Amino acid sequence: MSVLDRFRLDGRTAILTGVGPGVGEHVAKAYAELGANVVISARSQDRLDRIACEINALGGGRARAVAVDVANKGDLQRLVDTAHDAFGPIHIVFNNAAAGVVYAADGGLWANTDAVWQTAMDVNVMATWRLVEMTEADMKAHGKGSVISVQSCGGFTPIPPAVAYGVSKAALLFLVRELAKTQAPHTRINCLCVGSMSPDGQEAEIHRGLGLAERNAIKRFGAADEAVGAAILLASDASSYTTGSTVFAEGGRVGTIS
Repeated sequence: MSVLDRFRLDGRTAILTGVGPGVGEHVAKAYAELGANVVISARSQDRLDRIACEINALGGGRARAVAVDVANKGDLQRLVDTAHDAFGPIHIVFNNAAAGVVYAADGGLWANTDAVWQTAMDVNVMATWRLVEMTEADMKAHGKGSVISVQSCGGFTPIPPAVAYGVSKAALLFLVRELAKTQAPHTRINCLCVGSMSPDGQEAEIHRGLGLAERNAIKRFGAADEAVGAAILLASDASSYTTGSTVFAEGGRVGTIS
């Protein structure tokens, strides 16, 4: 097998959550371009339909779109069943959905209500747990499983007032390590940490005044497609000896903390 062939995903089926006009969309299109059939999900059916149509207009893998709330276990089972019915056994799960961020304008620290905590844990932690459970049989059978959960800089360093979000992302980091130990060797489970990214690399209005780009070594916002290379690496045989790890695509914000 050539070096480049190790990055191919021909004949594999990928489930992706949180697919919108950012990292999720770019990764879904990349996986399809490399030969995978993709089942994309988020809460907005219209947006998903647009992305699926764009994928299906090209010559790579096929796409199906399923609107789900990843905090809902029944929705996750429906997502897995749809993927299985459409394309067969599941090989890749890309957990990109996230929730629970609060800002100073939301009321500060105590805007982390019980409901915010519950949503943060359901979306940022339990969705990964549940999808691993629901896809375990497939991945045991073919032995080529890869689960990638998108991590945040907030899982490594405090970002108040988003306390529920940060704590849930820290919990996700250890959940991935626990699952990596229990699911080997048939499934590799890793994190992809992204940070200070937007669809076009420009600072979004909601981030103005927070100084996010200034905290990075690279001193700018990242464009969403700059996470794609790492997402391909973790999904493919090119990382066949990597599990329980985190790959960073965050401009050096975590790696150069000082």
